[in-house]
Amino acid sequence: MATLDGMKWLPGGWQRADRVEHERATVPAHPRGTARYTSEHAGPPEPATRVQPGGGHRPTLLGADAHDVDVSASSFKALLIGGGISGLLTVLIAAVLVNNGNSVGMWIWQLVFGVIFLWFITASRGMLNSRGFLFDRSGFYVRTRGEVFGIAWDEIKAVGIGTLPWVQHRRPVAPEQRHALELYPADPGFATRHPELERWRVGEASSLPGLPGERYRFHLPPFSRLPKELEGAVQAIAPQKWVGQYKRQLPPPQA
Repeated sequence: MATLDGMKWLPGGWQRADRVEHERATVPAHPRGTARYTSEHAGPPEPATRVQPGGGHRPTLLGADAHDVDVSASSFKALLIGGGISGLLTVLIAAVLVNNGNSVGMWIWQLVFGVIFLWFITASRGMLNSRGFLFDRSGFYVRTRGEVFGIAWDEIKAVGIGTLPWVQHRRPVAPEQRHALELYPADPGFATRHPELERWRVGEASSLPGLPGERYRFHLPPFSRLPKELEGAVQAIAPQKWVGQYKRQLPPPQA
């Protein structure tokens, strides 16, 4: 597991604790999404944070050109837009039913928008846990709940976005499961060296020729631009590892 030595998380990236209070009043907030780490002072760029990759590597300083893809911010935006619209329509239809009496069609729409609103509320759980990904010349880092797990690029065979259709095996696919960032290990000993990533490890039939079935899957919020942002970040840092977006198959349902 990565360690953060005297660092604080601020919008736009990790900052050293001894600089946070001094700069809080003068440094403008950085935009959300994929952001480049930049130094706030003139002179040579300073590293953004110190992390500890797995597998016994020495602490690594992230460079000024590191990319931070903020998943939590994207989830929050989806809740504001999707949850706000569906919640408003649910209230408006309820008002119509109260004023104009019962209508089968309006009751159906009330049910539909109510279910959509509840889905957005349920899917928003954990959106404020600082979840995201860091991409640097030294490696790929998973950020979640204040922890950072790092993997050097030479341990990674490929990175891509696995996608599912809306319906597979005659069953609907949940929107939050349709897109996922997938990391393919470079050797069979990867799982042993990185037990901290076990929660994301899956074993399925290979989705692409030449890639193993075992991979590490990180689901992405629906209705977001995260796949494009992740593609841009990997292409900028390690383009030889990027395999693009591809279709994957869910295991067939058991009879």
